[in-house]
Amino acid sequence: MKFGQLLIGLLFGGLLGFGLTKYFSKTGQRADNTKTTTAIESSSSSGKWIWPDSLDAVKAASENHKVVYEDSTLRILLVLLDGHKEEPIHTHKWKSIMWITKPAVPCTIYQYKLDKNGQFVAKDSVNIPHMDTNIGYPSEAEGPTGIKNLGNDNGIAYRIEFKKDFKL
Repeated sequence: MKFGQLLIGLLFGGLLGFGLTKYFSKTGQRADNTKTTTAIESSSSSGKWIWPDSLDAVKAASENHKVVYEDSTLRILLVLLDGHKEEPIHTHKWKSIMWITKPAVPCTIYQYKLDKNGQFVAKDSVNIPHMDTNIGYPSEAEGPTGIKNLGNDNGIAYRIEFKKDFKL
């Protein structure tokens, strides 16, 4: 497959997933009929983003997040996670679609908060035994987070980040 075809497919899939997310958020439902939860206390689109740019995934977890494409409205990241490795703590400032092409499972996803000494401590974790592939997972902006790959296989995904809100 040519790179251009991959990029077009990712963009189309991301836009379709984002549109469906908007639709289901208006009706109070999701396609999988589960409640949507947010991993952060504030959203970047509201202007209340509290985390420093140094925690951006491309800076704080550069071994795991590679920019494939970026312009003023969109950023596409290649997300890599080797078997039995853990990402450094990082953030994702914008709403996004996560497109899993090769799952890193089983894995544990950690959400962090700052303690009274200014150190990150895990406030929540979720164990993921299985992930479907070739499905876009919509996500709100994410505060400090990290994933630990508990399996042997390397994980590969693409994250399509929407820098500006827009209406379909």
